[in-house]
Amino acid sequence: MTIVVRNGRIGRDGLRIMHVALGGSLHGGPIDYGVTEDTGGHIAYVMGAARAQADRADVSHVDIVTRAFDDPALGDIHAQESETFHEHGTISRLWSRRRGYLEKVDLVAELPSLIAAFLGHLKAAPTPDVIHAHFSEAAALARSAEQALGIPWVFSSHSLAIEKSGHADPARVVRECDSIREAGAIIASSRDEAERQILAADAFAAGRVHRISPGVTLLAGDGTEAARALITPYLTTPDKPILLAIARPVWKKNLGALVDAYAADSGLRQAANLVILAGQHAGLSRGTSEAAQVLADLRARIARHELTGQVALPASHTARDVRSLYALAAQDGVFVNPAVTEPFGLTVVEAAQAGCPVVATCHGGPPGILEDIGYGRVIDPDAPAQIAAVCHDLLRDPDRGSKTKHAAGRAKRLFNWARWADRSVQVYQDLARPVTVPRARSGICCVARKRIARVGPPDRTECVAQRAALRGWNA
Repeated sequence: MTIVVRNGRIGRDGLRIMHVALGGSLHGGPIDYGVTEDTGGHIAYVMGAARAQADRADVSHVDIVTRAFDDPALGDIHAQESETFHEHGTISRLWSRRRGYLEKVDLVAELPSLIAAFLGHLKAAPTPDVIHAHFSEAAALARSAEQALGIPWVFSSHSLAIEKSGHADPARVVRECDSIREAGAIIASSRDEAERQILAADAFAAGRVHRISPGVTLLAGDGTEAARALITPYLTTPDKPILLAIARPVWKKNLGALVDAYAADSGLRQAANLVILAGQHAGLSRGTSEAAQVLADLRARIARHELTGQVALPASHTARDVRSLYALAAQDGVFVNPAVTEPFGLTVVEAAQAGCPVVATCHGGPPGILEDIGYGRVIDPDAPAQIAAVCHDLLRDPDRGSKTKHAAGRAKRLFNWARWADRSVQVYQDLARPVTVPRARSGICCVARKRIARVGPPDRTECVAQRAALRGWNA
């Protein structure tokens, strides 16, 4: 490693990397999944990616830029303009016009003030070699930096609006399409995202799409005591195996369908209890937010199906509780992800690494994950009988022990942050050696724009033309 003076600072020689992620509760401590509707897997992605890159000798510094806000309930750290998360890593927070916490849908109105603050931050700090934007709102900031300062940028979409069946915001679809078209490179997490989702937004993006499986940071296991303490108060027979679901309380996670599938199968109810971790919702009993509506719907279904004593829906939990529940499900239970569509599938990988048999949606990233690790079953999220039947099969699988051990090993090897950092840094470095790749011209409608009127995953035939261009895609 070489020590150099760079931009007036002493540090390691290497890339200066900047991640931009504006939504959710982002800080250097443990992630409070579900504490807001936008605090989910992408926060773990950004923090895991940045830490792994900061560990590298060929990276001088990693800066994460996010939005500052005042909200005592979420912690004073979010109003702190700078936070150190690594010896070579800093979180920088920008103030926008409004000072309170905002959901992602409200960030668009703040973009002019955030862009101004971002350009001011860049001019006052050492210039990054590359910017990695997460979601289209962050891409607006990265685009402004490229226009003003010539800094190249990379885009990760994480969750495209066009995939939200029946709920897509047309303006967001266009912003995402523009981000995909204009980014120097695109890093996708899953095979489905790289082969279908991105290319459905821009068929000319193939030469710039890189599929790099993200890492998953699973806490070390310390037994099942915490899990049993958490769920026992809710259950009449707490010693039964568990069907475990962990997801934010939003409609697309389809948790109500899982309750219905469990309720409709008396054999499944006799064989196992159902445990659902749906974010942190202590005190959130009513309201108009999506989270409040989903939680009210879950409670209503549990009551309607007379499932009291068979379903645990804890209002709060810790990271240790989550790890302990994975361990409990790994003993003799099953992990279930019934989402309508899942862009990647963080919890699918976590569960597999912990040794759980996994049942997951057939839409999005999970099918590729399960194929890669070699064990698990996909289900149609709209088929309750199939969900129940597949859960039965994995509960009774006589070879589950050896299969889950093999799958856990593969999941740990494949979904590794050091591996992700190695490949992402290569993508960043290649931006300094640009090659000519086809791009849609500004103003050309992409496939996604044409699909706004009929939101939802496209037919496979729609992707034939795009896949013809996959020669440049890193498999």
